[in-house]
Amino acid sequence: MAAVKFTWMNELKRSGSFVIGSSPEFDLALYTLCFLSRRGRNTCDVQIDGCPMQITSYEIVQQRKVFIGTIYPTAGRITDACRRYNG
Repeated sequence: MAAVKFTWMNELKRSGSFVIGSSPEFDLALYTLCFLSRRGRNTCDVQIDGCPMQITSYEIVQQRKVFIGTIYPTAGRITDACRRYNG
């Protein structure tokens, strides 16, 4: 996982994160699954390759329709299983 700082449309985004080594299709599927299955709760706990992480999402409502406002991963604590798999 990587965390980056960047500027978007002249606005500083202090921190953005993404998973390294996964396909865009996997990311989109995981994020969508977490968003739809955890509506009303902002976090979804998952493990990838033995490494815990949280997917955080926030919804926005426009014209009575619900959309993903933002969604991003956050690394959890590094476990022994994570070290073994990725070491």
